[in-house]
Amino acid sequence: MMGLDTAQQHFLSLVHDGESITDSLWKNLSWQGLAWHGAEIRQCIFENNAFSEMDWRSCHVDESVFAGVRWSDTALKDCVFSSCRFVNCVFERGTFHTNQFLGCAFEGCVFSECRYNEGMLVKAPILDLQIEASQIEKLVMSHNEQVRLGFKDSDFQHLVMTDFNFENLTLENTRFTNLIALECTARDYSFQGMHLVQAQFTDSDMAGSDFSQADLSQACLKGCDLQACRFDRATVRQALIIEANATNAVFAGAQLESANFSGTNCEGANFRGADMTMTILNRSNLQHADFSDCSMSFTDFSYSNISYANFRGGRFMRSKHHAVIDHETRYGSKSGILSPDHALLQAEQWVKLS
Repeated sequence: MMGLDTAQQHFLSLVHDGESITDSLWKNLSWQGLAWHGAEIRQCIFENNAFSEMDWRSCHVDESVFAGVRWSDTALKDCVFSSCRFVNCVFERGTFHTNQFLGCAFEGCVFSECRYNEGMLVKAPILDLQIEASQIEKLVMSHNEQVRLGFKDSDFQHLVMTDFNFENLTLENTRFTNLIALECTARDYSFQGMHLVQAQFTDSDMAGSDFSQADLSQACLKGCDLQACRFDRATVRQALIIEANATNAVFAGAQLESANFSGTNCEGANFRGADMTMTILNRSNLQHADFSDCSMSFTDFSYSNISYANFRGGRFMRSKHHAVIDHETRYGSKSGILSPDHALLQAEQWVKLS
């Protein structure tokens, strides 16, 4: 304990003895190269402290305030912070593993060059936080209030957000893999050119948003409002856009190989020039949609309403139009469209009647 003042030595002795540290003020202290294992801290104030090369493990911190505190090159593992307040704090080059912030307020705080292996940040009364140049492997952020987030130069591998409004998030040079956004709002938001592989936007309101040139491979947009969204030149391979409202959406020039639009309302949507190889559009409303100049090898439109749709210039190969409604549909050549399977249609009608 050489180099530590009396107050710090007393603090560490309490931690070592397994005793709680309560109702204390710790001001203008520098902590370096120390281990806090199993610390129990309650209703304390840490003001203008610096924690450097620290090892926090299995600590529980309740109802405490951290003001102007800087954590540098510090590891936090299995720590729980509950009902704490962080004001103008900086976490830099830190590592978080199974770390939880429960009901904590963040005001003007920054995570910089951090690695967050697993944890959660939930029920924050204030969440004013910037995450920069960081690697986030698994993080749950939900039910937070007064949110102002900024993600910059960061890579998120598994971020879960519920009931979140993307208008409170600023993005710059950030990648998402397996982003899970449940019942979120992102109206007129720009995801242009973003990496959103395996993203899941379930039952979210995303009308008018811009996904042009984004990578949505294997993404799921189930039950979302995608009205007038732009997906032009986006990569949407093997994605699920099912039971959604995509009226007047733009998929022009998009890569839609093996994407599934089953049960989706795509009335008036623009697919012009898209690669729709093995795309499934079963039981969908495709009235007035534009499929001109599309590549439609093995594409399946079965049971959909394609009335008034435009297929001129489209290229078909073994494409299915089984039991479609095609009133005043505009075709160029129908070469490559499979002949109707009358036996299958009769069998289906028989099953319905039986």
